[in-house]
Amino acid sequence: MIVHSKFSIFTPKTTIFSLLVFFCTSLASAQADAYYQAPVLDSAAIRDVAQIVSDSFGSPVYLVEEFIREAKEMERDEGIPATAFIGIAILESTGFTSYLYQNAKNPFGMRATKIWHGPTFVMWHEGTDSPFRKYDNPRGAVRDFAAFLNSRKWFRDALACPTPDLECFLTAMSADPIKKEPGYAADPEWANKIRRVIKKYSLDRLE
Repeated sequence: MIVHSKFSIFTPKTTIFSLLVFFCTSLASAQADAYYQAPVLDSAAIRDVAQIVSDSFGSPVYLVEEFIREAKEMERDEGIPATAFIGIAILESTGFTSYLYQNAKNPFGMRATKIWHGPTFVMWHEGTDSPFRKYDNPRGAVRDFAAFLNSRKWFRDALACPTPDLECFLTAMSADPIKKEPGYAADPEWANKIRRVIKKYSLDRLE
């Protein structure tokens, strides 16, 4: 039995209607959030940038394009700027043409230390045979590099930067003598080199 009160404005019908409105509104909001968090990749921009890199270094266009797509997918999943990843990869692998990349799909020079349990590629480096991580495809290289950054406490500031703020990311990735953080590279010009790569090969078109 339903007890009616003169002080209540709700009935079973109005309550159900209110719940339906709430549910539909929440669903629409969730769909809107998903849209903004996962925008469609700009295929034309990716192809254009891949062509520029290919023309500059002689690397196959499809190979460069595949790497760019994986970096952009990683950016959508983890918020790490793909432009920086691609710039680092181009600098480290000489535009995806290095001996290490050709043989191990390793554009970041990732060493196969004792914590690495995947396949390796051994090559002469700094006066000795050194093992490097070997990947089956660009996705493996991109995701492993992201995991590497997440595993180092001195990269926390960089990973906390808003995704579009490339300057924040590059600055935080650089060595900081005050905080005694080694950064990604000892070279004090490292961040500027990445900035020049981004500008020269129009990587900002991917943002």
